[in-house]
Amino acid sequence: MASLDDLIAAITANKDATDELSARIENTKQQAEELLGAVTALGAEGVANAVMSVKDRLEQSASQNHATALQLEEAVNAAVAAKQA
Repeated sequence: MASLDDLIAAITANKDATDELSARIENTKQQAEELLGAVTALGAEGVANAVMSVKDRLEQSASQNHATALQLEEAVNAAVAAKQA
């Protein structure tokens, strides 16, 4: 049977994973921005529009991941509260 400590550790590991994912998404978004600048400079409007769409989706992913991180943080707090009850 899992303990509250095990549950807290598991949720914390998930939160750490969301933090790592946030950094990876940000790195990928920067790559998309660099590519957008390059294709815009070349006048490749169609490609630039497609890359902009990619960048928008990355921003949405970052936002959703942030919301997940907040929910996990709340779950840790609830598990800690349960441990103290």
